[in-house]
Amino acid sequence: MPNLFQKLESKSLIHTGIIIVPEVVDRKYYDKLYENQKDLDHPLWQQFNDTYNLKFQFIENMEQIQQGGTICVWFFKERPATKKIKKYKDLEINGHDISYQPNTVLLTNQKINFLENKSVLRRPCVQIDIESIHIQTRKTIKQMLERIL
Repeated sequence: MPNLFQKLESKSLIHTGIIIVPEVVDRKYYDKLYENQKDLDHPLWQQFNDTYNLKFQFIENMEQIQQGGTICVWFFKERPATKKIKKYKDLEINGHDISYQPNTVLLTNQKINFLENKSVLRRPCVQIDIESIHIQTRKTIKQMLERIL
């Protein structure tokens, strides 16, 4: 079975308790999922579900992420209507700014602070149930999050 976390490697641990995995799936595939984000019954989302066998929830605004324990979030950053967008910080974890980038997974066992961003109406993401991730990958994630940098 394919592993959504196949690009997870030691350098993905960017700070103690913070893992960032960019470009987790092929960009064209991600773009198609992005375009159908409002319809999780769409065949592409069904294919994603069948391929990766993960429990997940699509969240309209990342402020609605359920926190506690290990959090796994896949960012579905809104595409701006204009190129002239003021840069805002979106997330902060333990004093570290975390970039909200498309097709990127954030794994953390720390509290996420959401910062105001006036350049977008919403900040969608997919929250993945950590318990639905393959057990060996979960063990790797746990070990990485316990490392002190």
